[in-house]
Amino acid sequence: METFGELLHRYRIARRFLRKRSRNVLQRIESRWCDFRKSMPYFSAGLDEPTGRYGERLASEYLRRCGYFILERSYACPMGEIDIIAAWKATQVVYVEVKTWSSQRENQGGPADAVDEIKQRKICRTALHYAKRHGLLDTPGRFDVIEVVLGKDPNRPSFRHIQAAFESQEAYQMHA
Repeated sequence: METFGELLHRYRIARRFLRKRSRNVLQRIESRWCDFRKSMPYFSAGLDEPTGRYGERLASEYLRRCGYFILERSYACPMGEIDIIAAWKATQVVYVEVKTWSSQRENQGGPADAVDEIKQRKICRTALHYAKRHGLLDTPGRFDVIEVVLGKDPNRPSFRHIQAAFESQEAYQMHA
């Protein structure tokens, strides 16, 4: 017969083991669920909707399916515009620039190549304006780029999410 101390010890070890195993199982289930949601067909474009705006709607739905919480779309201020502002697991603010092509072009690189240094500076200034205005200066942030290529079937576009695509060169400065 085991003593109470030995039983308690075995219970604690088993609980630790189950906690580790369940964390791994939950992460696998979460990633599979996210992959399943991303594979579902997307909505089609509205009548007379520009390709860029349709790409932004698709990218925001893609982020939502990946577990992001969309804070704002098409945020504009005198410094510039950010396509999507989202929160990642309530710990990080993500500023997303969306580039959309109607089809993949040969020997042209990708849509993300259009985010040059000047565009990056505008996005950084706009993000700083947003962070100051909403009291988020202490919250970590990152700048992402999402490429959307519509292809032959517009209900099944291809996405390329580039996380931390660039860093801000002008930390905590506001330029008019």
